[in-house]
Order: sequence, then C-alpha cells, then structure tokens
Amino acid sequence: MTEASPANLELAIALPLGVVANQLMRIETELRFLNMKALAYANEREKGDLAAKTAGGLEKINAALDLIRGLVADIEAHIQTARPPGTSSRDPASRKPFTDRDD
Repeated sequence: MTEASPANLELAIALPLGVVANQLMRIETELRFLNMKALAYANEREKGDLAAKTAGGLEKINAALDLIRGLVADIEAHIQTARPPGTSSRDPASRKPFTDRDD
C-alpha cells in the first residue's frame, strides 16, 4: 500500500477534525447559555415541569456524547497504530515509504 502524502492527510483528516472541534466548541457555548437559561427558569417555576420538558433532549445529547467519545477513541487508536513507535509526525523519516526506511 502506498503512503499518503502529508498534504492528503491534512485535507482528509487534520482539517476536518479541526472543523469538528470548532463546531463542538460552539455547541459547548450554546449549552452553557442554555444552562444559564435553565437555571433562571428553574428559579422562577417548578423544577418538575422543566425536567419533564427537557428530559428527551438531554437524553439524546448524552447518547450523542457517548457515541462521540467512542469515535474519538477509535480515531486516536487508529492514528496511534498507524505510526511506528518512536517516530513523530514531524520526523522526515516518518514520511518515507516503508520500503525506503532503514530498520
């Protein structure tokens, strides 16, 4: 199998991961805002009403977060196993095809 060029890896994996990370940071900001609203609402009304109306959405969010954690762990595992031990992604030797490496 031929080794992917650093530019291809950047476009295929690194850049999309950066986009996803930024999206997740925006979602975290939105959740903080919703948390502040929920706190203000809970102080004004009965908490049982708020809990009943939000339970489904919170369940979906928790399920999605569990799936995301699993996928992130899988990506990390694949990236770690793809690189030979002791090499860095910045090490020029790690960019050589396996047949050109000195063992």
